[in-house]
This record gives sequence, structure tokens and C-alpha cells, in this order.
Amino acid sequence: MIPFINTKYLRQVLALLIIVVAVFALYFTFSPAVCADYGCFEKRMAECKPTIFINEEVEASWKYEIKGTAEKACKIEVTLLGAKEGEIGLRNYEGDSMTCLYDLGSSGLPEKNLATCHGTLKEGLQSIVIEKLYKYVIDNLGEIRDELLF
Repeated sequence: MIPFINTKYLRQVLALLIIVVAVFALYFTFSPAVCADYGCFEKRMAECKPTIFINEEVEASWKYEIKGTAEKACKIEVTLLGAKEGEIGLRNYEGDSMTCLYDLGSSGLPEKNLATCHGTLKEGLQSIVIEKLYKYVIDNLGEIRDELLF
């Protein structure tokens, strides 16, 4: 044994080093991957592996976070980060989220199939669709009436 190294301190340093390595290993094992493109996200969604993907579309920015399996389905949390162009009503729901459950092995953009989702964002998106439909019917009431009469 080396006379100038205190074994008590050597054990403490080794224990601290083991703890630090274990923390890093746990962090990198359980933290979700980050996808830069839809192809990466689609593959990870089909495998239902924890992942974060920011989808920058023309009208809005969406954050998808694959949480893992729940109820024999892939659980994905969708958050509207920000509305950009187009539908002004989307701005009212910035920061809102919804949880979507997809069959294992399937993939797609969750906000395109609201039937699999629940939460405040889903309710907001549905109200926008209903408002658009109502405006369409009102704007085209004469044409609709004429079609029903013939």
C-alpha cells in the first residue's frame, strides 16, 4: 500500500465516482431520445420508445412526447407550442395538451386523428372544427336548401 494515500479518503472518492457513473447511466438509459425529423419519430412511435419530437408546420408548432406503453397502446402527449399562420383560433389553445393512445406498431401525426385522444387540446381543436362547419353551413345555406329541394 502507498503510505501517503489515506484509504478512508480513497474509498470515499471511489464511492462518489461510482455514484456519478450510475447517475449518468440512469439518465441516458431512461431519458427520451430527441428526433430531428418525422421519419425518426415515426419509427420510434411504431416501436413505442420514449421520444420527443418538435413538428414545425406552417400553421403551428407541435410537441410530441412518446411516454411508452399504457393500456396495451402507445401513449403520446401532444402539446400545441404555438400557432403561426392560418387559423387564429389555435392561439387560444397554445400550451394546452392532449394524450393520445395508438395501437402498438402504428404511427402517424396524433392531431390528425382526434378519436384516439383526450384532453383540453382535443376539446379546443374540436370546437374549432365545429365553428368552421357552422360558418360553412351558414354561408352556403341557400345552396344547401336548393339541393335538398331537388
